Amino acid sequence: MQVEARISAVVVTYHSGDVLRACLTNLLASPDCAEIVLVNNGNPDKVLSDLSAWTEAEPRLKLITGHGNVGFGRACNLGAKQATGSMLAFVNPDCMVEPDALAQMALIAAAAGPVLVGGCICDPEGLEQRGARRGALSVWSACVSFLGLGRPGEQAGIWRDFNRNREPLPTSPIETPVVSGALMLTRADAFWQIGGFDEAYFLHVEDIDLCHRYDLGGGKVLFHPSARATHIGGTSQTAAWQVESSKLRSFLYYFWKYARPPFGHISVIFVAPVLALAMLMRVLTSK
Repeated sequence: MQVEARISAVVVTYHSGDVLRACLTNLLASPDCAEIVLVNNGNPDKVLSDLSAWTEAEPRLKLITGHGNVGFGRACNLGAKQATGSMLAFVNPDCMVEPDALAQMALIAAAAGPVLVGGCICDPEGLEQRGARRGALSVWSACVSFLGLGRPGEQAGIWRDFNRNREPLPTSPIETPVVSGALMLTRADAFWQIGGFDEAYFLHVEDIDLCHRYDLGGGKVLFHPSARATHIGGTSQTAAWQVESSKLRSFLYYFWKYARPPFGHISVIFVAPVLALAMLMRVLTSK
């Protein structure tokens, strides 16, 4: 499947490990990926040296480095500013994108208006993972999800899980409130019209925020079940407690940002210790 639009893939890497080479190899094997903008947020000197050599040998690979670890959202924006394609794909460094995935997403993203398309993130066995399609984020949905109280399906009502991966996989693209920043694609002009990623998030939730702003801006967020990528988890060298604490800060910032004062802000203050405790339990049980 070929598309007329030029697609630039932005990959942000921070101590990603050996899986990064597999990610880049898969993207280079995609006939519709015109260029890969690799944003180095901090890798060992040996890895950076290898990436620099690869960049010199591969004209479609562009390396941005020297800025340090500036956070995921800001790094994505740095890569997007250097990209030359009319379409921007954001791909996690531990995701192996199937050859036709970007083309399938681009065909939908080419529609009029701001359109953000997310792909189907699968584990090595081919099963859909958490996060690829999600409901709207609220203080309530976050508490239900983090406390493990969520149930799949619309019949669950207010107890419906924020993540939708336990529900049947749709047979065609559908609108959904949230897709994953691990694999998403949009037109470059729409991305900047929305304002790009909010750089106040250091790590996590910036994709949820972006989806929400597409909705607020009159755009659409769609999940494409056939645009698939295999996610290899557990490759990051970042400690679990650092990941979870970053998630907590990002969730609280999101709730505060969109809360309606004064009662919305009061609810954030009350829910903060609940989320902190839930995330602490996740760290302790992950060991």
